[in-house]
Amino acid sequence: MTELRCADVEARLVDAVDGRLDPADSVRFHSHIEGCAPCRERAALWRGLVPTLREAAPPLPDAMSARRMQLAIERQLATDAHRPEPRRWRASWWVPALGLCAATAVALLWWRAGGVAPTAGPVATVPRAPLTPPGYATVSGSGGVVEIGNEAGTARAGARVPVGVPVVLAQDATLQVAIDGGAVVRVAGPARLQLDGTASAVALRLTSGRLAAEVTHRSPDQDFAVITGDVRVVVRGTRFAVEAEATRSRVQVSEGQVAVERAGHPITLVAAGESFDSATPARPELPVGATAARPVDCADVTRSCRATARAVRASMRAGEVERALRLIGEARRGRTDAEARCSGGSRACEDELRYLNAEALNQAGRLDDAVAAYHALDGKDAPSAMRQNALFAAAQIEKRRGRIGPAGADFERALLAAPRGALYEEALIGAMESARDTGDGVRARSFARRYLTECPRGLAAPRARTLVASGPPP
Repeated sequence: MTELRCADVEARLVDAVDGRLDPADSVRFHSHIEGCAPCRERAALWRGLVPTLREAAPPLPDAMSARRMQLAIERQLATDAHRPEPRRWRASWWVPALGLCAATAVALLWWRAGGVAPTAGPVATVPRAPLTPPGYATVSGSGGVVEIGNEAGTARAGARVPVGVPVVLAQDATLQVAIDGGAVVRVAGPARLQLDGTASAVALRLTSGRLAAEVTHRSPDQDFAVITGDVRVVVRGTRFAVEAEATRSRVQVSEGQVAVERAGHPITLVAAGESFDSATPARPELPVGATAARPVDCADVTRSCRATARAVRASMRAGEVERALRLIGEARRGRTDAEARCSGGSRACEDELRYLNAEALNQAGRLDDAVAAYHALDGKDAPSAMRQNALFAAAQIEKRRGRIGPAGADFERALLAAPRGALYEEALIGAMESARDTGDGVRARSFARRYLTECPRGLAAPRARTLVASGPPP
């Protein structure tokens, strides 16, 4: 087996940290660093740097920000399309120069790699092993027989656990892994699990066995979930344990709080010292007119709502729109009149859930329901920016469906919702063009003059000037 040089090891450092090396390269890589102190130090440095750099990535935008970013990109693309093309130079001289540059680059790369000069004749193509998605967990301890993918034995400390690869623990085997971003998971055999998701959206699929986790506090855009055959356990920062069987799951919480999602049931919050068993029948709902045994804790209501919102956002990012709608529906059905009277953080979270519901309906293609949900936000005490986003989204749907009159009305309501809002210019353009398309020249020119006054260098300024010039002076 050909040994790797220091340059080869350095080129494979990130792949080694992510667990993407094939078995042969992995053996050669670790054989080299065991006998080479400089490479061993560089490998240790990269093991610490890569997770830190990934954690420095900015958080994912929320639904409202994503819509505004999309419009900003469309505006920039439209601006670029209207720019004059640069002067084209004749191609008679640069074609040979380009060939010379390419040949020089190939020669330099060959010299840097220490390769052998190519010879004439057919080139043998060596098939490359498919890349395994990078892992975000590192083995920190193990005992007994642990099988990761097709490699059976005791898992080596410091090895990365690839995403999407089954991990099987034999009887009495143990495994401890450290999750990038601050979490420790301990698994006791016999057990079977799999690492899915990403470092910011951890998803541990526990088919059977028992695991215990210590999760440090995670930011609002990050998720940490343990998924069994019948429940999904979502945590923020806590200590808990999950035990999975074929048709039953148990959850025990020793610190903090977790949210347990189960099909056909509202989200259940399990606090420190409490446990959950999916085989236990759900608590029956109170009869109409009955009062709860204890007063409603609005802080608990807010935490439950936020847990639902996080689960809904994660589902929408994963393309699971129907699951997102189901989660919202279950949260609404489980909400009591006393909980509805909570204000503050709970009210803000409810507004977000209403907006996410409209966005999910839009993504699901249920356009009439989506428009109605967007309009309902304008009738609530939602923030002005959210109302503007909702009305603008409704107007876009109506415009795409050829309903110019309703679209124009929604654009105008979006203008009124937030005169200083981020979508004000787009809403003003929509109102102007809708009035023009319905044949209301007076109204179209009024919006055009308003646009030229407030956005004189905007993208639609040429169209606005054309509209103003098409009619009599004001």
